[in-house]
Amino acid sequence: MKKLAILVGFLISASVSFSQEIDSRILKNKGKEAEKMYEYNKNSYNYLLFELDHSYEIVPKKSLSKEERNGIKKDIHFTEAAIASIGTANFNFYDFGIKLSKSERQYVQIDKERVLVFYAIPEITKAFTISPSNTK
Repeated sequence: MKKLAILVGFLISASVSFSQEIDSRILKNKGKEAEKMYEYNKNSYNYLLFELDHSYEIVPKKSLSKEERNGIKKDIHFTEAAIASIGTANFNFYDFGIKLSKSERQYVQIDKERVLVFYAIPEITKAFTISPSNTK
């Protein structure tokens, strides 16, 4: 009976782990490559997910330095629905043509008072190395 309970527990946990789905944002951004990562290189997949969820923050415009304010991109326009999705699992900054920089932060105007600050790739990578999502 004890072995049966252990087997049932294992099967339940295995089915839960296999039933997890690939994040639709990553599928949209990477296509078939996302499926391969999900199956064969889970840590790379986890990095992409971490990047989508943790590569930016919302800050008040007035908290930025003059130099940072001068670098704000104002050519990207967010709908109300897009603004509402910022910070959720539905926000995909790639949909707006935003590409992360290898060397510097980027600043994107949300509205008159708020700015999205996107971290440079080395900052994101450093944060990922200490994240629980990192499986290496």
